[in-house]
Amino acid sequence: MMKRSSRPYLARLIMAVAAVGLFLIGYQWGNQFQHAHQTPPRIQGVLLRPPIDLPEFELYGPQGPFSRDNLHGAWSLIAFGSPGSAVGHRGVARLIEIANRIADQPNLRKQLKLLLISADDAPVLARDFEQLTPSLRVLSAPEQPLAELKQALGAAQRAPAEDTDLPPPLFLVDPKARLISLFSGGQSANSIAADLKAISEQPNALPSKPAPNTNH
Repeated sequence: MMKRSSRPYLARLIMAVAAVGLFLIGYQWGNQFQHAHQTPPRIQGVLLRPPIDLPEFELYGPQGPFSRDNLHGAWSLIAFGSPGSAVGHRGVARLIEIANRIADQPNLRKQLKLLLISADDAPVLARDFEQLTPSLRVLSAPEQPLAELKQALGAAQRAPAEDTDLPPPLFLVDPKARLISLFSGGQSANSIAADLKAISEQPNALPSKPAPNTNH
């Protein structure tokens, strides 16, 4: 009795494995192509294209130090203003209002950090503000490091005067520690919340290569 050759079976097996491999490669390439060609979200604020990679920095607050590493894995809204000033008060109120307006997005709300930054070390007042919501950090730094951080964000040119009723502008940093959007003091909290939702729903539409930061 003649034995059947196993070669046809092996050939079919090899072809099947190759077909699966080609399918996986094509699927992965298609996903990458789709992500690379997504249309960026349309927002009322300013969307930076490409985003700006933030420099290293060191801030301090009632809960301890805060650095660039603490920005990774979260969306961060940053305002500049002394916690003892009218601008700082309006900044905190605006940050909290925006956070409240994304309450219908629990995952985004959980990932959102609210940061008020200034050169004024006021631990008692900072601690009182931080008790308003767990996501709020009131942070400070010496004048020179603070000026360098503000320059990197472009905040030096956007600081409101103390006699204005407008809140300070806000700066949105993505989970990769990149500045990706700016919101003027005149933009409403409701509009910023809508922009934040739109941006967070399309993270792959943002350029992956940051613009080099040349500020020193």
